[in-house]
Amino acid sequence: MPKKQTFIVSIMALSLVLSGCVPSFMKGEQDDTVKVNDSEGEESEEMIVSEDIKTSETYYRSVLDKEGEKNSLDTSQVRGLITAGVDNRLDVDALEMGLIRLSQEQFDPDKYFFKEGQLFDTEQIHGWLYRDNGVTKKEAEKDKEKEVNVGLNPQLGVEENPAQYEQVIEAEKKNPKFLSYIHEQDYYVQNKDEELQLGGVSIALSLYSEYPYSVLDENGLKYTGSVKLDKDEVVAKAKESIKPIVEKIRAEHDVPIMFTLFLEQPRQSVVPGNFVASTIVEKGKSSPESWKDLNEKYIAFPSSAADEEYPAEAEKFDDFTREIQDFFPNFVGVIGTGFYKQDELSQLKIEIPIQFYSKSEVISFTQFVNGLVKKRNDTFPQDLPVSIYITSNGETESLIVKDPNEEEPFVHIYQ
Repeated sequence: MPKKQTFIVSIMALSLVLSGCVPSFMKGEQDDTVKVNDSEGEESEEMIVSEDIKTSETYYRSVLDKEGEKNSLDTSQVRGLITAGVDNRLDVDALEMGLIRLSQEQFDPDKYFFKEGQLFDTEQIHGWLYRDNGVTKKEAEKDKEKEVNVGLNPQLGVEENPAQYEQVIEAEKKNPKFLSYIHEQDYYVQNKDEELQLGGVSIALSLYSEYPYSVLDENGLKYTGSVKLDKDEVVAKAKESIKPIVEKIRAEHDVPIMFTLFLEQPRQSVVPGNFVASTIVEKGKSSPESWKDLNEKYIAFPSSAADEEYPAEAEKFDDFTREIQDFFPNFVGVIGTGFYKQDELSQLKIEIPIQFYSKSEVISFTQFVNGLVKKRNDTFPQDLPVSIYITSNGETESLIVKDPNEEEPFVHIYQ
């Protein structure tokens, strides 16, 4: 009798998957038309606030452009520039989403609305990321061939002359850049006239943990290398560098500004970097009172770092991997990324790459893994958000999401 019941449950699950019955997460109010006033004295323009989505995670509603009857995303002036400054795609995602997450501590998602950064253009961002050339305003006024460079990265110390490339390489090693990118997010709030106006700005300074340099000689040959940086020195320099950014914002807007410092991982890293500090420059102020250290990091499973820093969780992950290995003959491996806050595991993402030969194999394997997630309370406690991506040949075959607010995991098999 128990075998018969198990068979019936599997058939029911199969029929649900094949019929495409997947719950919709897009529930909420319709888009609302609002007036947005970005600057005092200027006429307000109509824009759209996107509808809310119901998920276990908290997201801001977005401010969108309204052109006649059409709605469109009001993209940032520096759209795409982040990938030129931050090499690792994992760092890009962790930087953007992490800044939104940290902003929620200052700008309540129930009151504020999100808009991609609009205050800085490409020229401004590039200007800050350049090296300081040491030219003062007085020198530039006297010598028209000289130009003031407001770069926040340190002076190189030598002329970038290809004929003296060896000296340039040594200068790159001696005076490495510390600032990789400046990421901006804007947060709007409704005023007494029921218009949306800028209510706060969040800035993330993305910092090198390992500075990659590239130098050309007189024949066009490229010499590359990298310099490992001291974390404390990088953080100290970053904290000192926010003054011109505050001045730029204060010239037009008197709103709270949240600054965060994100320490990147080297290009070859399998886990993203992490935020190490944050502060608030309050409305009417030109500098922060103090900085708060942030204790968060990403850990790969399996890895020597996991074995050394979190041995108990590393062992549980290995046990989970062995159970999968015993079940499936073409097993490749299980790759996990744990996000830790205050040394406590707060989120776990897992990828299981396997070579499948039929859709029924995908379904059976997904059912088995889902059963493990429900059974192994020691590895996957109820309050831990878990996402499991089962892949084959680089494409996702199925998804299992364990939401702390739900009794049963959400399972979707891609058609």
